[in-house]
This record gives sequence, C-alpha cells and structure tokens, in this order.
Amino acid sequence: MTDPSLNTLPTLAAGMILVSWWKPILVVAAVAAWAWVIASIYDKDAARWYFKRQAWNVGHLVAGIVAVAIVLVAPLSFFITFPIMLVVLALDLGIYAFLRNKDSRVPEKHRWSLDFDRMAEARASKKANKSAKGITMTFESPDGRLPSPQPETPQYAVRVAAEGLLSATVDLRGSQLDIVPIRKDVYGATCLVDGLRTPIEQIPGQQAVAVIDFFKAAAGLDLEDRRRKLSGAMKFGVGESATQAARVTTKGTSSGLTLSVLINPEAQVQRRINELGLLPNQLDELKKIVEDGGGVVLLAAPPDNGRTSTMYSMVRAHDAYTSNVQTIELDPQAPIEGVRLNLFDPQEDGAEFSTLVRSILRRDPDVVAVAELPDDETAKTIARADHDHTRTYLSMRADSALAAIQMFCRAVGDQELAAKALRGVVAQRMLRRLSENAKIPFQPTPEMLKKLGLPPEVKTLYRTEGKVLIKDKLEPDPVSNGTGYFGQVGAFAVHYIDDEARKLIAANDISGLRALFRQRKQPSINTAAMQLVVKGDTSVEEVLRVLHNQSKGSGSSDRKSPAPASA
Repeated sequence: MTDPSLNTLPTLAAGMILVSWWKPILVVAAVAAWAWVIASIYDKDAARWYFKRQAWNVGHLVAGIVAVAIVLVAPLSFFITFPIMLVVLALDLGIYAFLRNKDSRVPEKHRWSLDFDRMAEARASKKANKSAKGITMTFESPDGRLPSPQPETPQYAVRVAAEGLLSATVDLRGSQLDIVPIRKDVYGATCLVDGLRTPIEQIPGQQAVAVIDFFKAAAGLDLEDRRRKLSGAMKFGVGESATQAARVTTKGTSSGLTLSVLINPEAQVQRRINELGLLPNQLDELKKIVEDGGGVVLLAAPPDNGRTSTMYSMVRAHDAYTSNVQTIELDPQAPIEGVRLNLFDPQEDGAEFSTLVRSILRRDPDVVAVAELPDDETAKTIARADHDHTRTYLSMRADSALAAIQMFCRAVGDQELAAKALRGVVAQRMLRRLSENAKIPFQPTPEMLKKLGLPPEVKTLYRTEGKVLIKDKLEPDPVSNGTGYFGQVGAFAVHYIDDEARKLIAANDISGLRALFRQRKQPSINTAAMQLVVKGDTSVEEVLRVLHNQSKGSGSSDRKSPAPASA
C-alpha cells in the first residue's frame, strides 16, 4: 500500500514550474545587452583614452555579479529583484559615462551626451564629411547664413581654403586662428594651442587676402575698410548647423592685412575666481583683495596669458545687482549679466582712452574694470579717482607683480600718489598642462632639486616625450596631438597691498617690498609654477620655456629663473 504522504512531495516535473520560462530569458537578455555594451563600446573607449582598462573591467565584472546575485539569491519577488538588477547594471554604465566625460583626457567634442539635437548634428556632420569633397562647413553672419558658392568658381576655392584653415585649428584644439604677412606676398597661418603658437601653413598673398575677406564677410565687416581695426561675430559648424561662435578681428598694417579668429570667446572667460587654479593661500589672499572693495588692483600678464579671463573673474566676484559694475574695453569678449560694458572706439574723432575712463570714474561707480593701460594719462586718471568708494581693476601687460607695480608708478609719475591708490596686484603666466597619457615620472637628483629650489623630500617629478605605448610600440599621444600637453594651468602671484606695503612702494623700495611678500609666504609666479611641477600638473621644461625671459626683466619678483622656487 502506497504511503499517502509521498504524494505531497514535489517531483522533478513539478519543480520545473517553480520558475517561469520567461524569467531566465529576461535575466540573460539584460545581462547580455549590458555585457555587449561593456565589451564593444566601453572597453574600446577606455583603450582609446588610456584609462585603466583592467581596473574598469574588474569593476564592471563585480557590478554584473552583484546584479545577477540579487535576482538569484535575494528572498524577494522577481518583480522586485529584476528591476533592482537593471538599476545596478544601469548605474555601472552611468558611472563610467559620467567619470569619462569629467576626465580631461577626453576632448569636449568627443564627450557623450543625451542631447538628441547634438546627436543628429553629429550624424549629419559625419555624413557630410564622408561625402563632401570640398565645402563641409556652414557659416552664419549677423545677417544670416552664407550661401555656398558653386564649384569651378574663384569663390569656391577661397571658401574651401578658409574652411581648411579653420578645420586645422579646431583639429589641433586651437583657440585662435591668425593669418599675418610674414614676407612679401607670403602670409603665414598659425593657431594658438594651449598658449603656444603652432604653424599651419604658408599662403600666397593674393589667396590670403581673399581668405581674410571671406572671414570679414562672415562676420559682417566692411570689405572696403583695409586700414582700421574691425571686429565682428560669426558662427560656424560642420554639416548643416553653425553651433560654434567666433570673433573675427582684422587690422591693416604697413605689411598688409592681419586676421584673428577667436573661437568660442565666451567660453574662454567664464571662470569664477575659485576656478582659476590658485593655490589655497592665494585664493584666500584674493578674497581679501575683493572684500577690501576700494582702490586699484593691478592685473598683470603678457599677451595670451589669461589676463582677460582673470579680469572677467574679478568682475564676477562682485554682485552686479546691488552694485554699479562697469567695464571699459577695446575688444569685449563676452557679456556679463548685470555689468555695463563701455566700448572704446579708437577710430572716433578725438577719441582718447583716458577721457572715457575719467568720464566713467566721475559717475562714482562701485566697480570698474579697465582692460588696458594704453598711456600714462590713463594711469594718472585712475590714481586720482575716489578710492574710498570705487574699486578699479586695471589690466596691464607686465611679467610679474613687482614689474606691474613699478610700471604703474612710472606711468602715474608720482610714487606716493600711485602707492596711495594701490590695494592689490595679481600677476599670472599660463603653463601647458601635462597630458595624463604621456607624462613620465622620474626621480630628480639632489643636485636638480637644489637648483630648482625644491626640498629634498620631493621624490617624483614628471616630464613628457609626447608619446604613449600602443601595442608595445611608442606612438605620438593622440590626445595631445603628440605634444605631451593638454590644456593649460595658471601660475599666479597674488598680493594684498596694505599700509606697510604702500609705504615701501611710496619709497620706491622694491627690494623691501619683495622681502615683505616673501615674509608673508605669498608665492611668486615662479614659486607657484614649481608647486605645479611637484603636483605633476606641468613639467620643469615647460616652466623654463615660459618663465626664463623674466630673468631679463628689472623689478621682477621672479627674476632668478631657472631656480624658480627661490624667487
């Protein structure tokens, strides 16, 4: 007789229905899709940008195991565990995409986005590049889109040449394209890449002038005016959309026309003061200068060293809605919300920069930023202003903080008057940042550390050859185009000018002023630059390339290069 209790035991056949047939299919399909993305897209992307592939793959594997374990082990309903598994897999993909886009090794144009308009534009651009044999760009002037000339016409060849120069600039990560005469009937096209002038090609004079005229037309400038400095805006882009802004500036010289095309000018001056790259004690010093609220603050740097970006940052440090904030500029780069921009046109009859500055200062503004120091009269006007009620930022071309102070005092012509006006000085130089892919660590010798003025505790510095190891073979670093550098970092000197410093300036005691700055442990440009070297942001070679000329400048606080840290 059969035991009735045996009928209650589950058989193998009965166990088969404990899991619905479609559930494992869903799990396998989800994991397979996730694994395909990792293997086909993420792993190749990590290899392209020289991320730590092994570490990333281990992380992906752990995420996958956790996700599957949640479904198999967690004592919850499948309708709860399966969505949790999908969230874990999606988080794994999302974390990689987020960190990838934040990495400086990935250029802006290669960053991933869920912007469908941008994706459509990229597809159209790719299609246009694939099929086009000549014109590939779209240009928009203030009056509308420029029509594409017909092939076999002279205008078509000029358009193709102009696009080629602009494309080369963008491909090299250039921030500015310049075309200038270099000798009789020959022009040179160069672009500014990470602050370094990079040659593109030489152009016959007649063709160069035609290309310059094309860019003038794109910016809505007067083609007949070959003498005055003209400036205008345009947009351009690959494919059917013109999404990149540019500022076109032309000027006549004794040698011929010159052209500058500044790409995305607004993006270059959008930083806040805490985004400039100041050292912590320098940022505290700069905030003290801003909070003082009166007097004159000198902003010093040679051309193409970030002076305008710093001036815009200082202006943004003030509340333009509760204060009267104005700028005086010859070539404005971008509007600033709430700030009144005063444009000086040197071509107007009887126009004088100092007169415009005097007129604005007499209206008792709270903050004025003056973009240039073109003459001594401007310095005198600024020095005589009401410094108790007005803060004036004066941007000027000088190599160092002390050189800027001396230059301002000489322009004012009265040492005591100039000293009384000063409340601070900010000097800077831009250095190329080492590419994370191509920088090579090395151990400096004690002799090298001593020469550089670095402490013996420093065990590692970095250099670059502009190459990376690809399949056991050294190849040019694709991220930096073989230069070994990607982007820029600023080396600053920031000094608050108090009563003690003003007494030394009034007495023209520059040596005493330098000693006071050192006593307060506020680094010079050279000292800040060497701290960037120690951090691995830049190299000794780059610091010497940028700063070695300072040894020739009198009055510089950074005179003793190539022993920068001792200055």
